Amino acid sequence: MLTFSSIMKQNADKFRDKTAIIFKNKNWSYHELNSRANQLANAFLSKGYKKGDKVSVMMKNHSAYIEIITALSKIGVIIVPINYRLVGSEIEYIVTNSESRAFITTEEYSEEIQKISPQLSTLDDVIAVGVSSSESIINYDSFLERGSTQEPEIKIEETDTLYLGYTSGTTGKPKGVVISHRSRMLTGMAAAYEYKIDESDIHIVPGPIYHAAPWIFLMMQLIAGGTLIIQESFDPEQFLAEVERHKATNAFMAPTMFNFLVNLNQETKDRYDISSMRVLISAGSALPTQTKLDVLNFFPDVDLHEFYGSTESAITLNIKPKDIRRKDRCVGQPFPLVECMIVDEEKNPVKTGEIGELYIKAPYLLDEYYKNPEANEASFRDGYFTVGDMALQDEEGYYYIVDRKKDMLISGGVNIYPREIEEALYSHPDILDVAVIGVPDPVWGESVKAVVVPREEAVLTQEDVITYCEGKIASYKKPKSVDFVKELPRNPSGKILKVELRSQYQDGNQVEI
Repeated sequence: MLTFSSIMKQNADKFRDKTAIIFKNKNWSYHELNSRANQLANAFLSKGYKKGDKVSVMMKNHSAYIEIITALSKIGVIIVPINYRLVGSEIEYIVTNSESRAFITTEEYSEEIQKISPQLSTLDDVIAVGVSSSESIINYDSFLERGSTQEPEIKIEETDTLYLGYTSGTTGKPKGVVISHRSRMLTGMAAAYEYKIDESDIHIVPGPIYHAAPWIFLMMQLIAGGTLIIQESFDPEQFLAEVERHKATNAFMAPTMFNFLVNLNQETKDRYDISSMRVLISAGSALPTQTKLDVLNFFPDVDLHEFYGSTESAITLNIKPKDIRRKDRCVGQPFPLVECMIVDEEKNPVKTGEIGELYIKAPYLLDEYYKNPEANEASFRDGYFTVGDMALQDEEGYYYIVDRKKDMLISGGVNIYPREIEEALYSHPDILDVAVIGVPDPVWGESVKAVVVPREEAVLTQEDVITYCEGKIASYKKPKSVDFVKELPRNPSGKILKVELRSQYQDGNQVEI
C-alpha cells in the first residue's frame, strides 16, 4: 500500500532501534517515533477527529513536526503546513480556507495564534509545544500522552489526501494544493532511486519543513530507512558543524542557502570536516552558475544535482552530476515517470530550441487546487499540468527553464527573460544577489532594471553593472537602470518576491540602500 502510514509502521519493526531523528542532539529511534505518532493519532481520535479533517501546523523545524506528519497520516487527518513567517490575516486566510479544526504550533507563535483564534470559526483546538495548558491552549506533550501507543485502526487508501500545502503566494492569495499519499510516496521512492539514497544515509534538513521540497526529501530518507538530522532553522556554519558531528551524507538546499554557505569566510569553512557529504540537491529557483561552481569547489567529491519542480508537481526535471558542468543553466531531463510537453500560445508543440510553456504529466501531480475551480481550469489540460513556466528543449533532449511566464517582460515588442540577465550578473565578483524586473517606460513600454545587492565593502556604480553585461548578453537585454539595495525581498523558500519589487516602481517609489 502506497501510504506513508504503512511504511512508517513497517520501518518501526524493520529498523526498530535505529535512529530515525536527531534534533538538538537528542535521538529518537524508529520505534520511538512510531509509538509517539500512534499516541498523537489516538489522542486526536479520542477528541472526535475523523478522516478528512484538517490540522494546521506552524512551527520552525522540530522533531515534533515529524511526529505530527506520521500521526496524521495514520488516521487520514490532513496536515496543512503553514509558513511560520506569516502573521495575522495571512494565517487566518489559510486556516479558514482549509477549514482546519486544530492548530499546532510552538511557544514562539502561540501568542499570535491566540490573538486571531476568535476569528477562526472552524478551529476547535490550539495545541502548542513548550506551553503550559490553559483554557485556550493545550500543551502538546500532555495532549499526546492521552493516546494509546497501539496502531490506530483507520483504513487509509493511497488515494486519500495526505497534505494540503499552500503555494507561496508570490502573485496573489496562496492556493491550496491537494496531495495524495500515493503522490508523495512515489515521489520519495523515485527520489531515493534518482539520488541513490538508502538506509545507510543520513539526511540533514536545513530548509523549512512547511515547504514542499524539504518535506519530499525528509520523506525520501524515512521511506528508505535512514536518519534525519533536523536543523531548527538554517545557519550556514551550524550546517557544517552538524555535517561533521553526525557524518551527514546528503542534503537539499535552496540556492540562497548554498550562496550563504559558500560565502562563509575561508577560515570558517576550513574548520569543519565535511568529507562524509556525498549528495547535494538544489531547487526552489535557479542555481546561479557562479554559486554552482563555488559549491563544486567547496565540495569537490560531492554529486551535485539541480532539479526543477513545484509544490503541485513535486520533482519534474533533474540534472545529474555528469551533466551539471557541461550544461549551463540546464535543469536536465525528466524525472522518472514524468512526461514533458512545451507548447506555444495556441497550445501546439513547439520545435526543438523554441521557447514555450511547459506542461507535464506524472503520478506525482496534485489532485487539484482546493476549492479553486478557476485555477484548476487554467492549469490542467488533457491530463497535463502547468504552473506557467517558460522552457525550451535542446537537441540532446535536455530542458532549460527560461523564466516564469509572469516574470517575462516585453520591451519594444521583444520578449526578454530576466533569468538570463541575472545569470550574467551573478558572475560579477562584486554582486552578491540580483533581481531583474521590467519597469514602466514611456517609449519602450517596459525597460530592464537590475536591483543589485553588492558584496560587503564593494564599490559599484550603475555604469559598472551595465558595462559588465557587454559581450555576455545582447545589447537590448542589458539593464537600462540599476538600483542598489541591502537585500532583496524573498519568501522563506528563497524565492525572490518580484511582484513586491515591481510594485515599488509601479507606485512611483524608489528603492534606496
